[in-house]
Amino acid sequence: MVVTLIFIYDRRYLILKFQIPEHFVACVVIRMGLLISLVYVHLNVLVPRFFKSGKFLTYGLLLLLALLLYVSLQNLYDIYLYGYVIGDVRSRSFWGAFSYNFFTTLWYLALTAGLKFGLDRYVEKSKVDDSRLGADSTSVEVPEKSVLLKTGTKQVMTDLDTITHVKGLKDYSIIYTTADQIIVKGSLKSAEGLLGEKKLIRVHKSYLVALDRIKTIQGNQIILENHSIPIGRSYKQELYRLLIPSN
Repeated sequence: MVVTLIFIYDRRYLILKFQIPEHFVACVVIRMGLLISLVYVHLNVLVPRFFKSGKFLTYGLLLLLALLLYVSLQNLYDIYLYGYVIGDVRSRSFWGAFSYNFFTTLWYLALTAGLKFGLDRYVEKSKVDDSRLGADSTSVEVPEKSVLLKTGTKQVMTDLDTITHVKGLKDYSIIYTTADQIIVKGSLKSAEGLLGEKKLIRVHKSYLVALDRIKTIQGNQIILENHSIPIGRSYKQELYRLLIPSN
């Protein structure tokens, strides 16, 4: 519609030049109807059915036929309304102005098609970007049994199931996993709260141990795969109560 109005406004100059301003409204209504019909057929019939399917010869012939029909109707309308054709100022006859009106209309079709395809491409790109954003959001979603631990200037995503034990060192704690050691700021009690979803039990004033990692107890030591954890005297009874629940 915008391009059509610009196209009609361009013709306003010719109408005023020929000193027939009283017919401007009628000219706008008829020409807009013809132009919009032509564009609709081009974008919704010829392009999808023939051009996009690779039938370029059929598309070209039908487009040529549509242009010839449009220019003929436009010229006949001008002759009916004014007695001559508005177009090339050098000629006002049906055939004399035909080539001028044909190529200006072809330019108009190319402009509207370019605008339409550009908007369609922008919309499709936006949809692709949105879907990629959604996929990225899904891919970085934090697993239910994970926690983000701050160590120094880094943030480390840690699977709670891999934690074996935690060692307290005054204002710091070392969290041991099956593959790494993560040093976090805070007391052992703070680490216990941070890893609340992990079943950790206090076995010593300086140690927390993952209950599901305890396989062997030898004397006053819990034997893990690569570590030996001391059992404090005041924690021993509670440890055995958890490991060997009474019926």
